[in-house]
Amino acid sequence: MDLEISRRAALAGAGAAALFLATSGTAEAAPKAPGLKYYYPVPSAPGEVRADICVYGGTSAGVTAAVRAARHGRSVALVVFGRHLGGLTSSGLGATDSGRIEAIGGLSREFYRRVGARYGRPESFGFEPHVAESVFDDWAAEEGVQVFREHRLSGVDRAGNRITALRTENGKVFRASVYIDASYEGDLLAAAGVSYTVGREGNAKYGETLNGVQVRSGHQFQRSIDPYRTPGDPTSGLLPGVQGEPVGDTGAGDQRIQAFNFRVCLTKAANRRPFPRPPGYDPARYELLRRYLAAGVWDAMRLNTPMPNGKTDLNNNGAVSTDNIGRNHRWPDGDHHERERIFQDHVTYQQGLLYYLANDPAVPSAIRAEVSAWGLPADEFGQTGGWPHELYIREGRRMVADYVVTEHDCRWARTAPDPVGLASYTMDSHNCARVVINGLARNEGDVQVAPAGPYGISYRAIVPRRGECANLVVPVALSASHIAFGSARMEPVFMLLGHAAASAAHLALAGGRAVQDVDYPTLRRALIADGMVLTWPPNQGPVTIDAPGAPTAGTPFPVTAAVANREGVAVTDVTLSLAAPAGWTATPGDRTTPALAAGATFAADWTVTAAVPAQLLEPVRLAATATYTVGGQALTFEQARTVTVAEPVAAPLRTAATTEAYFGQRGDQLAVLAGGRDMWTGIDEYGAIFHPGVPATAAAVTLVSQAATDPNARAGLVFRNDLRTRSTGYVALVAKPANGFLLLWDADEDGTLDSVARLELNPTPYPARLRLLRSGTTFTGEVSTDGGTTWRRVGTANVPSSAPAQDVGVVACAHATTPGRALFTGLSVSAAGRGGSPAR
Repeated sequence: MDLEISRRAALAGAGAAALFLATSGTAEAAPKAPGLKYYYPVPSAPGEVRADICVYGGTSAGVTAAVRAARHGRSVALVVFGRHLGGLTSSGLGATDSGRIEAIGGLSREFYRRVGARYGRPESFGFEPHVAESVFDDWAAEEGVQVFREHRLSGVDRAGNRITALRTENGKVFRASVYIDASYEGDLLAAAGVSYTVGREGNAKYGETLNGVQVRSGHQFQRSIDPYRTPGDPTSGLLPGVQGEPVGDTGAGDQRIQAFNFRVCLTKAANRRPFPRPPGYDPARYELLRRYLAAGVWDAMRLNTPMPNGKTDLNNNGAVSTDNIGRNHRWPDGDHHERERIFQDHVTYQQGLLYYLANDPAVPSAIRAEVSAWGLPADEFGQTGGWPHELYIREGRRMVADYVVTEHDCRWARTAPDPVGLASYTMDSHNCARVVINGLARNEGDVQVAPAGPYGISYRAIVPRRGECANLVVPVALSASHIAFGSARMEPVFMLLGHAAASAAHLALAGGRAVQDVDYPTLRRALIADGMVLTWPPNQGPVTIDAPGAPTAGTPFPVTAAVANREGVAVTDVTLSLAAPAGWTATPGDRTTPALAAGATFAADWTVTAAVPAQLLEPVRLAATATYTVGGQALTFEQARTVTVAEPVAAPLRTAATTEAYFGQRGDQLAVLAGGRDMWTGIDEYGAIFHPGVPATAAAVTLVSQAATDPNARAGLVFRNDLRTRSTGYVALVAKPANGFLLLWDADEDGTLDSVARLELNPTPYPARLRLLRSGTTFTGEVSTDGGTTWRRVGTANVPSSAPAQDVGVVACAHATTPGRALFTGLSVSAAGRGGSPAR
């Protein structure tokens, strides 16, 4: 059966789903319940489908691409490998790897707002899988997108450097003017003969430092674990999960890719499904984990992020966890049968892991009880027994185009002149192999290094090299090095790149040109009009203002403002003015110039004196305004700079900062205004006010308020051998703006926080009294939300490296580049008992 999709037909009648069933021949396309499979046969459904734009891949990027193309008035065919829309976003990845939320715009941001509406919130970056899938399904239906489920790519037809048809295994032929490859694996680009790579480049390839082989401390063994079946005997063979090949030289390239897993949704609800014993289950597969548990490390399920309605998103954490390390290297170029074999191996491994932890007598009883308290939700993934239907393909093929995003983009050493979206997440690679080094099991490949900030993804990184394919756009398997892809590969970025891909496809169609020849300024204007964020700070205007971050009251300080002429022609009647808060002075007044040439900048200086603010470390606003005339029209632009009046902290208290931070004290009130990307593993950024070198056995403080710079911002109490440098003996009891309280500690004694216990409360209550008790090297974190009448335990940690005398105080981290304020009162530190006198 042939089908010509028109925008008008798609929106008429019974809607997209009914039209699809009536015309595409797939009402009988597959078994009603294929079960937990990647690949299974489907009946023949021959026919031809014609559309303006064909999107291959039902990922989150595929949906946003199809939706945006439809909103452009284009007919769209969305060709989906499986049964579901949304990719990992609707298959368990509910704890969104957002990076800087302010960098997310366009349809990507609209998705999170649509999800938020389901929960009665403005937007939500944490959600249940069925909610995400429902949003994607409804979105596609609203826009009249034709969805062809269970259609698997078998090949393409080409004429010259253009795709003329996409063919699927069931006999369907899709003819379109432009194609978008939104698959995680880059299957369409490979079928079209576009250049790509698999694995890790060597550092030398692009002049990087974090690519190739990397043996680092993240998600690494914290104890010495023998890798041999018979301990100490290499001739006995390696334990399951340990690979025998050489690790390779640091920075050397290879074909390894980062590990896959399922993002499992868990619950403690009474009707939870118990963890299934998978076919082929063998407890011997978990001998490495058994030895690790016996060595005293239990962290495999510590990254179990709370979601709405008592559910969680379980991800890999630690040396032996849900990642099936080293078992996926053949996936990117594998055929459907090879991928099904790998898929089932991952099902067996991860289901078996949870079953083993919950049931095997070799697992300590306390851990069995803890794991058995969890199960699979009865109302998620009904077709697959509560288990996610998609495997997390963290990395497949990566296109090699005229622009390759590299570590240099992430570090702001290079800036793409033609961005179509921003990425901002950590350069994040999960482990790629588990090998033997010096007779011990070691993981290899984990990298977690933050970028300098949000950075642009070049348009040339989502289209093939000029001459290779003129009508294909690739928003997911984009052109990036392994380590840069580790940052760009997050679902919000895929969605915004899908949006950009559709807009580019629309312009290519409108102009009758190759996708490589789309006019970038026109595309840029269209994306900005759609709410996309293309520059950092977001959509920066022509005015800048420079001032010190923490002036002192009564002491004059300089402020400089400038306006750049980006109009392309000269402007006239230029005025710069500076507005300061009430009680402040700024001299002189307005500054003017009669004309400013195209591309030129006009700058002016002021001397400003601050007054004491009403509140401790209260942020105040300085605003620079520029006006000028162009083409007979007067235009006005403003740029603000937030500054904070610092107030001295009295001895014996001291301050320390590993990021931008300001401090203040008024009596027993303490305030920390700190940035900081994180306080976790390799990222250790905070501001702290503390007592140096005290033999404390207890500390307590009231956290009055905490800025919600990010849901994972931290503020609370800290013990550390030395807060002014990277040191061991590190424990923190902190609150987060979302989901309550954490006890964080340095279990592997490398000077960074790597283990966590949680007390989940949502919303987090303020004020809250925090108490951290020490007995020997054991720390117990407790919280009171009623002024100290009753206490709830957050967790207990053993930190053997804790010195007899430590730095003890309050700490804050914004989990963002924008600083946030934490306000404390009543800090007490004592050498005995559970209270102590106020620390002055």
